[in-house]
Amino acid sequence: MVTIIFKAVEKCNSNCMYCGVIKKHQNVIMNFELLQETFEKINDYLLMFQEESISFIWHGGEVCLLGAEYFHKAIEFLEKYCKSTKNRIKHMVQSNLTLINQEIVDAFKILEIKSVGSSYELIPHIRGFGKNRDHIEYNKKFFDGVNLLEKNELSWGVIYVVHKQSLSNPIEVFNTLTNLNVKCNPQFNKIYIYDEDKYNLSITGKEFADFLGTMFPFWWKNRDRFPNVTPFSDFYDSYMSKTNRMGCELAGKCSHKWIYLGPTGKTTQCGRSGDFGILPYGNIQNQTLEEILNNPQRNDIENRTTFLRDTVCKDCRFWMVCHGGCPLDAILVNENIYSKAPHCDWVKFFLTEYFEPITGMKIEN
Repeated sequence: MVTIIFKAVEKCNSNCMYCGVIKKHQNVIMNFELLQETFEKINDYLLMFQEESISFIWHGGEVCLLGAEYFHKAIEFLEKYCKSTKNRIKHMVQSNLTLINQEIVDAFKILEIKSVGSSYELIPHIRGFGKNRDHIEYNKKFFDGVNLLEKNELSWGVIYVVHKQSLSNPIEVFNTLTNLNVKCNPQFNKIYIYDEDKYNLSITGKEFADFLGTMFPFWWKNRDRFPNVTPFSDFYDSYMSKTNRMGCELAGKCSHKWIYLGPTGKTTQCGRSGDFGILPYGNIQNQTLEEILNNPQRNDIENRTTFLRDTVCKDCRFWMVCHGGCPLDAILVNENIYSKAPHCDWVKFFLTEYFEPITGMKIEN
């Protein structure tokens, strides 16, 4: 399955300290002509590859800035230009929920979207509206959005970005987020800042590992209650099955799985590469989707996995849960796609200092 990270809009109504989208000042919204062409080319691709399907993630910026009319226009194009293939296009969405309304929810239902991914911040003024990051009004609108989703029987889940100010009380963070939504466990991601750390939010790999490690004993005792807290559940499933169950950054198999499509038709490897303007694959206005998906740079990502496995990572027993880390981080930090990414430090430290001693499990190369 190919996953298209579709950013018809990169503008956002919020002002998160750590967000790279804000820095781009991208106010363009994909016009209807290009939206139509996008679905025409998706249809061409699916007609050519009958066994394929596409996961289509509506993303941003803030996707609800598009408004209900935009989603209904997309539905119109799907019905007109993807008549025989629309059932092989699975729609998902990521939103901060502060602008969602019933008309947009109704459009989501037509697209058969059953769950909305979001994010949440506990600490004041990290995310919010305006220059001062009004978190009170932001949180009010966030929970209004949550209530609307639940009223319409749509599920929702959150990602939490761990930053410097998160480190003081990991247990409080864990308890707050697991109680925020008892039906969907949170995902913890390390913050990554590649340029000036203007707000002193960056953390080291060891700090992230210690943050996770402080929470981990509690999760381990209550894993039946909180079965899908990421990355704990990914590590546990990988150890138990002795197979690769990791998310995209550590999976080592993203080369031909993802694609980013922006508001002007530009494509890159994934959402993060689109944010940072690396690994450009051309524009969907003058290329087919097949041509974009077979861009030669994607072979470099695939070959990187084999290269690292056979060289610098050859004797590492954590290969199956790290795979040299995200290739984008290798480029952004080391300027070399064939190098290990900085992920390795926190992965090894967390597994050896916390996961393995607490669980009694040990992974072998």
